[in-house]
Amino acid sequence: MEHDLRLTVFWALHLTMLGLFVLEIAFILSVWLKARVPGLPGDASRWRKLGATISYALRLIFSRRIWVLLKALVVDGMVHRRLYQKDMRRWLVHISVFGSWLALGVISTVTGVIVEVLPLLGMSPEAAASIPLLGHLFHADVWWVALVNEILGLIVMAGMLMVVYRRYIQKDPQLRTIPADTITIALLTIIAFSGFPAEVFRLLSDYTTAAGAFSPDPTMISPERLPPVLYGVWAPQWGFAGYLSARVLGLLRLSPGAWEAIYNVFFWFHFVIVTALLYYLPFSRFAHVIMSPVIVAYNTMREQERHGEHIAGDRGIPQVAG
Repeated sequence: MEHDLRLTVFWALHLTMLGLFVLEIAFILSVWLKARVPGLPGDASRWRKLGATISYALRLIFSRRIWVLLKALVVDGMVHRRLYQKDMRRWLVHISVFGSWLALGVISTVTGVIVEVLPLLGMSPEAAASIPLLGHLFHADVWWVALVNEILGLIVMAGMLMVVYRRYIQKDPQLRTIPADTITIALLTIIAFSGFPAEVFRLLSDYTTAAGAFSPDPTMISPERLPPVLYGVWAPQWGFAGYLSARVLGLLRLSPGAWEAIYNVFFWFHFVIVTALLYYLPFSRFAHVIMSPVIVAYNTMREQERHGEHIAGDRGIPQVAG
């Protein structure tokens, strides 16, 4: 499947899947709203509970408390300061998996905006790629983009190996693993390890000559995919592990069409597994990975506020509501 057609099909399916995922989240939210909401009677409607929740969130966002919440979100919700102080090894596993996935997700999102959204708004590929720094994300073979993706990908793979080791080999007594957890861990591990060969075969597909030689050159990529403005920062070898693997496999001297076919298999396999995880995660115990940073940040903010109120009360300082 040619590049443009593949991306067209990918984005059509991706946006459809995201729309269905929003419906899934709406269903889960409707279940959560069966619970009691502070300040409302127990028999209040779900719409009323949702309105009260949104109202509270907006008041929090536009108050001075938001800075305390954001600090807690980073320090306690994402970096997990308390886990770091308690158990360095567990913290390393957490940060290597959660931190790397988060960083890769952010990079992927920004890349999608640069590559897909801006051209739809009328910006040419050359103009999008010319945006200072962020424009470099237009192509994965810009040197620092290749390097960052490579390092984060390797960290994710190492982190997933540690997760598997702790749960299934060492069998850490602190971790209770049920069959549903195994499904989530299996999907995450497959995603982490399938992304690497997909990138290797992408390099082979893009940079193999008609004679079957792997001989990378920026002019081998169409200007729509790799605008000439990026030639000066083009350097796929910075994705060192994938590039070395492509060099070794290139000795097979297969045709560009053969590498393209293999790449398509891994590309769509990776997409299907990511989609499966996306739909399964909200119903698994690993949903706390998504929600816990916000919950931890909110609880930390409330603890700090209660501590401040206690100190102020001891000093006889009057309190003013948030």
